[in-house]
Amino acid sequence: MIPGPKIIRLTGESFPFCTKVHVNLTPSITPEQAHFIGGEFTKHCEKLFEGCPVDPRDEMNINLILAPAGIPVPPGHYFLIIKPSDITLASETYEGLLYAWQTLKQHLYNTAYFTETGTDIECLQIADWPSFPWRGLHLDVSRHFFDYKFVRRYLDWMAAFKLNKFHWHLSDDQGWRIESKRFPLLHEQGAWRTEADGSSYGGYYTQRQIKLVLKHAEERGIEVIPEIDVPGHAMAILAAYPDLACFPQEFQTLSVWGISEDILCAGKDSVIDFLKDLFTEVAELFPGQYIHLGGDEAPKARWKECPHCQQRIAGQNLANAGELQSWLVQTLAQHLQGLGKTVIGWDEILDGNIDSQPVVMAWRGDGIAAARKAHDNGNRYIICPNSKLYFDWKYLADKNLPGAHGVTTLQDVYHLDLAQYRFQNKKLFLGGQANLWTEHVPDSRTAKDLLGWRIYALSELFWSDPQTKDYSEFWERIWAMREIF
Repeated sequence: MIPGPKIIRLTGESFPFCTKVHVNLTPSITPEQAHFIGGEFTKHCEKLFEGCPVDPRDEMNINLILAPAGIPVPPGHYFLIIKPSDITLASETYEGLLYAWQTLKQHLYNTAYFTETGTDIECLQIADWPSFPWRGLHLDVSRHFFDYKFVRRYLDWMAAFKLNKFHWHLSDDQGWRIESKRFPLLHEQGAWRTEADGSSYGGYYTQRQIKLVLKHAEERGIEVIPEIDVPGHAMAILAAYPDLACFPQEFQTLSVWGISEDILCAGKDSVIDFLKDLFTEVAELFPGQYIHLGGDEAPKARWKECPHCQQRIAGQNLANAGELQSWLVQTLAQHLQGLGKTVIGWDEILDGNIDSQPVVMAWRGDGIAAARKAHDNGNRYIICPNSKLYFDWKYLADKNLPGAHGVTTLQDVYHLDLAQYRFQNKKLFLGGQANLWTEHVPDSRTAKDLLGWRIYALSELFWSDPQTKDYSEFWERIWAMREIF
């Protein structure tokens, strides 16, 4: 199984799978939750056992128990108990029931493919829980656009490996991807770019499509974290509203990769008002706790020349343009906090003076220095070091394989040493995620290929957090699960 359960005991018994299934529910489970888990169970079993000689005589009882455990258990804890008489999935939370279901799903897969009969279910008892609250996967839809149906498939892949945070990178220099009711030029103009051959490329998600994605994620126990990248990586925004720049001109959504010197002006009150209104709309659309506002790779050349920015620096008694970015982050964070949201930013937000409220994503290099800096400043932090957890990098050193920049193999991901990121206050270390940037990922097939088996190692890292690692044993489990993804 992947991720490996913390406690598992085989009882030595087994029983034949039955075609008749009866689901028993506790009252605290909503009809929607019961319908989803029951429906998933039925679809999975029909697919696995199609054509198999299963026992039609008896009825298999599935107990879904959503209730206090009666003993202290960690968040996300679940029990899976398989007996000849029934199968019980129990947790204090709906998310825990989903984790139990994913484990049962893998066990049934093993039954169908790796037992002599293909239908004899091995009895066992599992107690399991996640080691970290943040187990994430990122998708950049700006450089290349992926429709909402693919995004829902992406969420299915996440759920299969008990990943629970979907970081949706929705804006960048190469495209804006949300329908905006308040600022419609963002999707009417900023969602499109002119390619080198003269063709138009782009797309955006309607608010209805976003709500369908959010419902799909909620059913699977996944929180969606939208990212609107500011003040840099904002050429798509400036193409729609050029007055937001320090020195307005006719801007174009970029059709090349890299970093633009033109960024949002932090000195104009009109820009601050625009961003507050924009993030209010985003906060109203996305119900989760977190909103990511980027903060990475924002060159300060324009700010150093801009009279508005220099006036802001002087008026706020800031030391330099780096502190101006911290001021901007702090201003937006306070606004979003008033809307009940928590801000996340890339680790560059630590380069100026910032308080301990924003959550920091440590990405540069191995991420250790950024994680330490966040910890020492009192910020919670999430690791996604580009040297190990950028899944747009090649998974093998082969020039014919898709991917960009460098190589991070399955073994690199599996052997990432999380002890390097643990400091005195361990509660500040929320967990980690892998990032899939899409400069060199033009389609869904390439995206799935690059996730590949590295998603298995990502799951193992942040769910199981193995204190000792045996790659050979891990590889055996991967090979057994090779067709489930």
